[in-house]
Amino acid sequence: MQQAHEMFTHSREAYASALNQHGPVIGVWRKGRLEYIVNEEYTNDVLSRDHEFSFEKGVATILNGSFLMSLTNGNFFKDMHMIISGGVIPRVDEIVDQIFPIFQRHAKKLVDDSQQSRTGVDLFTHTRRCIAEGMLVVAFGEACLFPEALAPTNTAKEVADAVATLTGIYQNTSYFARTFPRTWKTITWVNVVSKIIIFKYFLMALPIIWREVRGRKYRPLNSTTLEQDEENHSETLVHYAARMCANAQGTVPILSRIWLSIAMLMFVFASVHQTAAVAVWVMYELAVRREYIPAIREELLIISDSIDSSGVHRLSYEALRRATVLDSFIREVLRLKGDTIGVMRGTTNDVKLGGYTIPKGVLVCPLSTLTNESRNIYGDDAAKFNPGRWDDGPAASTVTPGYLAFGFGRWACPGRVLAIAEIKMIVLTLIAMSMPEMEGGKYTVVDPLNVTSVPPVGRLILRSWTEFGKGRQEE
Repeated sequence: MQQAHEMFTHSREAYASALNQHGPVIGVWRKGRLEYIVNEEYTNDVLSRDHEFSFEKGVATILNGSFLMSLTNGNFFKDMHMIISGGVIPRVDEIVDQIFPIFQRHAKKLVDDSQQSRTGVDLFTHTRRCIAEGMLVVAFGEACLFPEALAPTNTAKEVADAVATLTGIYQNTSYFARTFPRTWKTITWVNVVSKIIIFKYFLMALPIIWREVRGRKYRPLNSTTLEQDEENHSETLVHYAARMCANAQGTVPILSRIWLSIAMLMFVFASVHQTAAVAVWVMYELAVRREYIPAIREELLIISDSIDSSGVHRLSYEALRRATVLDSFIREVLRLKGDTIGVMRGTTNDVKLGGYTIPKGVLVCPLSTLTNESRNIYGDDAAKFNPGRWDDGPAASTVTPGYLAFGFGRWACPGRVLAIAEIKMIVLTLIAMSMPEMEGGKYTVVDPLNVTSVPPVGRLILRSWTEFGKGRQEE
């Protein structure tokens, strides 16, 4: 019982200690199943030997999504990877131009709220709202944000939260969910699917998708290649996905429209929840390491495309790419925020590893902390927070063997370039107008076993630069 408690409350130490004593491979009973954890020596084997350690099986299992694999004949993750790689990344410049005003508008409101109330604000709510509204525009176009329809933005945020619950992201924080995982899973599925997914999301998404694709003729995509042409740079994601499933006549069958709805649901979830959680980590770390803010603000003045008469900065994707000081800070936060079992695989057969035989059909997870803080890779100061180590690159979105924030290999997160751009927009729009600080000087990590998806809890105080300057003078 004590060991189980330590696993959820002091995860890094508990797993590292067990690997040190019994490794390099250990078995752990969690969520009603046996999982295998490996140390850094075998991390690359697990993440690169795709024929033995399957990304699809691992993620489907950990996110309670095996049914999606069944519905799509095992192609769900491949389809999602293609949608993002072909429909989002090639037009990231246009996407940033579309959504930057959204981030800027919400940042101004958050700063105003903090200064008027003189209390801390909920940053996670802010990041989810910004990204939800932005991703709705990416998925369905600006037509989905008609004036009375801030409801779609609220629905998108609520759906992202619902799917996060459905996939077990918050399961570690509930004693009942950890102790009775099957009962919890059944109750959660009934509640979430009936109340949120069906009666909220599908009532919002299906009419939009039906309206957008009905009567259109599409030039189908080649199913084995990512077709990148001029058409991709002007179409919304739902139209790109429609081209993926258009028939020989160029129309989208009814069942394919339902698939489009599920694909857009998972795109909204993956885009909103995960990026919003990581953005909170970055912003909270910046608020407690304020010595880095002056350099980031100075960089903001240099990279801004323009600054209007009211002092509002305009940032394009190219400008965000030039924000290398902030980029280095983000990469170091993502490396050291304490990831434990953030990447996982499922065995396709009995596999020999580290002198052990791991059976077919189980989860295998490298302990990311050991890789992200490896002395063999980063030297004696591997555990020290030092953004300067990335002054010469690589970028925060670049995947390397010692940096598992976005996974590794061919299944590394395909949307990481856009995710980093969104995080930069959140940070820069806030510090352009305010000096952030943590209420009480600290934040709380609520789920040490899943810091990748569950953000820390705290309240952010945003003081105007004028007020902050006066405070410094009085001191």
